[in-house]
Amino acid sequence: MAEQWTARFGALGLAADQELLYLHLLGSPGLTAAQLGVAAGTGTERALVGLGVLAELGLVERPVAEYPVWRSAAPDVALEELLLRRELELRRARGRINELLRTYRRTTAGTEGELVEVITGRESIADLWRSLQLGARAQLRVLDKPPYIRRSDPELELASLARGVRMRVVYESQVLREPARMAEIHRFTEAGEQARVLTELPLKLALVDDRWALLPVSSGTEEQSVLLVRPSSLLDALTGLFELYWSRAMRLPPPDSAESPRDRHHQLLTLLAAGLTDESIARQMGVSTRTVQRWVRELMDRFGARTRFQAGIQAARADLL
Repeated sequence: MAEQWTARFGALGLAADQELLYLHLLGSPGLTAAQLGVAAGTGTERALVGLGVLAELGLVERPVAEYPVWRSAAPDVALEELLLRRELELRRARGRINELLRTYRRTTAGTEGELVEVITGRESIADLWRSLQLGARAQLRVLDKPPYIRRSDPELELASLARGVRMRVVYESQVLREPARMAEIHRFTEAGEQARVLTELPLKLALVDDRWALLPVSSGTEEQSVLLVRPSSLLDALTGLFELYWSRAMRLPPPDSAESPRDRHHQLLTLLAAGLTDESIARQMGVSTRTVQRWVRELMDRFGARTRFQAGIQAARADLL
């Protein structure tokens, strides 16, 4: 029984037995400490201790002499007050972060250690990336390319988008050749992510607000060691690098953008510019490889181009991309 109820209000600071006592009272007009001890399986003495904590928090009402039973307080009022109290404590804790960071930096040898930290190990890197995503307040900017430490967590990104975090991602075209990955990316863009694509990216990079950057120590070490960069001229340079590649990248067309000939041409040109093969483009657009080849030939003829690259240049000049 206890396992079914556990940790519903853990974020409010309630222990499991206190939570169980509160839930039993919510479903009853009133119970004695002895009755609650039996119902919750805690015993009378332990129930009295837990009820005392709940009373201090304002979640239950103490017994009166003429009617010696415990009652739950109205949850909308009691829980709201408790939530506000916890939020105040969290804000105070957040205010201590800089103080704690200064203490942490004093234990790091050298000036560079204050600005750049090396994180090693797959699990440590994955946990850090998850923490950075959860800590994003305003924006998240990513240069996305393989290899990946672990499979992405779509729900984490969707939750960030839902709470108003602006996300801009430049994908290397190699990842767009995977139908499952493309379906996931389109799910993100439908939720508000701004996505672009380039044939090749120089490195993996994540920028969280203007506070942190995460990138590999060197090419080929993505799964073993990364750099966590804090506010500095290096962080400014990495931000500029992202904006440069963002400006060069092509917009990623939505999956249903091939309904009209104009939209079909836009999608085709974008995928060609991203460096996808005819076979990959065919899978993306849901047509045969021969159809893609015919469309490419039509575009080349339209622009008088001898190569796909020339067709892309002419399309850009015509503001079709």
